[in-house]
Amino acid sequence: MSFLISSASKDLVRWSRDSVSVLLWLGIPFLIGGLLTLLMSADGAKPRGTLLIHDKDQTFLSGAIGSAFTQGQLGELIVVEMVTELDGEARIDAGDASAFLLIPEGFSNAIVNAEPLNLLLTTNPAQTILPQIIGDVVEVLLDAGFYAQQMFASEISTALAAGNAPDSVLVANIAVSINEKLEAAGPLLFPPAFDIEILAPPAEQPSPPIALLFLPGIVLMAVLLAANGLAADYWSERELGTLRRLMYTPGRVQQFLLGKALAVAVITLLLAGLTLVAGFVYHGIPYAHFLPSLLFVTVAGVALFSWFGLLQMLANSRRAANLLTTILLFPLLMLGGSFFPFAAMPEGLAAIGRLTPNGFVVDRLTTEITGLSAWSINAGSWLLLLVATTLGLICSGWRLRNGFARS
Repeated sequence: MSFLISSASKDLVRWSRDSVSVLLWLGIPFLIGGLLTLLMSADGAKPRGTLLIHDKDQTFLSGAIGSAFTQGQLGELIVVEMVTELDGEARIDAGDASAFLLIPEGFSNAIVNAEPLNLLLTTNPAQTILPQIIGDVVEVLLDAGFYAQQMFASEISTALAAGNAPDSVLVANIAVSINEKLEAAGPLLFPPAFDIEILAPPAEQPSPPIALLFLPGIVLMAVLLAANGLAADYWSERELGTLRRLMYTPGRVQQFLLGKALAVAVITLLLAGLTLVAGFVYHGIPYAHFLPSLLFVTVAGVALFSWFGLLQMLANSRRAANLLTTILLFPLLMLGGSFFPFAAMPEGLAAIGRLTPNGFVVDRLTTEITGLSAWSINAGSWLLLLVATTLGLICSGWRLRNGFARS
């Protein structure tokens, strides 16, 4: 046990002197994660479109089209401007509005008399959603006008003939006429000829913010960079002659490896702890999730170190080892959710990413920090991670005994 502690202490002291590397392992994920989080969580302004209208008809019904776009949530999306025909055409050609609506003269008469008439709606091709909304609303308004004309044609004609100031007797007569028609249509409409049962969809847990989904990948970026950098220490130990002397100390290889794994666990605990604390504070994640998240990531750091160490020792030189692990490192970061969360990836690519070593940890860490209760990572995932760590250390020990330390 004393040899194990000495081995771990030796590594911690040596690595603490290389403060630049530790700061890079921590600083790069903090920089990238901070920029991505601020970008994703920034409160962007709601999109607003501009509808230009030139009303040649100048009647109550033509004015009702513009008024419809100023009501409720539609009014928050669309700004209506009354313009001349030339100004409207010039602005829509310049892309200065979402749509330009030209209401021709005789619009009201066409509605009342059910005569065909064309409205000219010119949309901005540089926009997609807002012009589509405007077009759909105009179609709905025209359909509503058609059905109202079919049912209340005489009342509408009477109201329009009265001008802008109808007397109270006329208003009362129109109201009585409309009420009588509604009462006559009531037996045909109520009760309906068929029953409609509306089933409420099952309650779903709200999707976590996209900025929160970046956190697991950023944490694993720090851990992966550290695991790769710490694994290269095998070459330093070899060049210093430590491994050669170790081979002449019977029964110490296993303790040497466990001591190095313990030192890696301490470094990982520090890096992951700082990154998780920043993420938990910023996103307001319940602290009940902190301990299981930190423990899982720490064990994952040791597992990644053990396998990166094996790759380092399989290479013929330090340069070849660094080249090999660097070539492997960046695809793992890309596929494993460090630059793009799995929720933002195509389903096929996300499925592949979850099979990578760091992607496996990112997926389980996401489950933990977004779960309703703490310790959401299942026992099978813990067991798989522990098995991977154990196998990685066993394989590293095998390579250490068989060739690497004696070369």
